Amino acid sequence: MKSITLAVTLLVAALSVVAPSVSQAATVTSGSFTMNLDRDALAQLVFNPTGTPPTLYLEEFWGTSASASLTATQINTAGAADLVPGTGEIPATGLVYDVASSTVTNPSGRAIQPTLFTYDPGDLTGTATGQIGLGGVMRFLGNFPGIFVTGDYALKFDTTRVGNAAGGSGWYLLNNYGFPIPGWDLTDVTATSDPLSLYLSGTLKWSPEVASAFFASGDIGQPMGTFTFASPAPVPLPAAVYLFGSGLLGLAGWVRRRRFAQR
Repeated sequence: MKSITLAVTLLVAALSVVAPSVSQAATVTSGSFTMNLDRDALAQLVFNPTGTPPTLYLEEFWGTSASASLTATQINTAGAADLVPGTGEIPATGLVYDVASSTVTNPSGRAIQPTLFTYDPGDLTGTATGQIGLGGVMRFLGNFPGIFVTGDYALKFDTTRVGNAAGGSGWYLLNNYGFPIPGWDLTDVTATSDPLSLYLSGTLKWSPEVASAFFASGDIGQPMGTFTFASPAPVPLPAAVYLFGSGLLGLAGWVRRRRFAQR
């Protein structure tokens, strides 16, 4: 019995060494934001309600790694750094923006944002501070001259945006490409958080600022797609720890059987 107790005590001690301490302050250091845009909703913005030709369609998307070294001139020039030849529409779903590090390097004309974000899992919206930088840029074309580019986003929370004209939750994406302006309001948000992870999901809407400046007032509050944000937790107990714990329990069982056999 003493051997079993000793083994269990060693296991608890090992777990207490490797298990992260739980504190109120939590940070985001990795993860991704995924957009799934509704191409029909984009096509039927008020400027062109019939959708033919579309008011707006996604023509290029550079994810984090693809966009990291591109200058604004390359992004703004058709054919200069295109991933898909031509100017046709590309799928607007599964657009992944990875979380940027706390320090970033910007090519000419770019404004990739660093991640400096903290929160208390017990009061997420009351304590969310800073921003989560997201690497990636989108280029749109449509029934207008020129291009429409948005990206170099920062995911932020601002209580003043709760209940705005788009039905905002307070969570939004700040566009930093070209000039800073709230790009997307995140609505109908479901959020879960703990000291090791943060998860958000909901609806994407053009911000009132973007809709008023580039589209029309009737487009404010119109759903344009969905999103998910996931900041994965570090593995709190590496596989080696589980193996070590299993080994201790196995040792305890062996000791018990041996003691029983010696009786």
